[in-house]
Amino acid sequence: MAESTPSFDAALQRLEARVAMLEEGNVTLEEALTAYEEGMDAANACLARLRSAELRIDAIDLDASASS
Repeated sequence: MAESTPSFDAALQRLEARVAMLEEGNVTLEEALTAYEEGMDAANACLARLRSAELRIDAIDLDASASS
């Protein structure tokens, strides 16, 4: 079963936490790699949510233009 995409806010919080962990620098190489991978997953989830929002806005704009 596929995981659902997290909310934008949840993904952003995960991303910020991973960035903070990496910026501190008190992690092993393996922990840093894992944090990087998780951060990239969170960033991609944020981008997916933003793209979805953009498509919804475009659809609303098209509908409003057609109604005018």
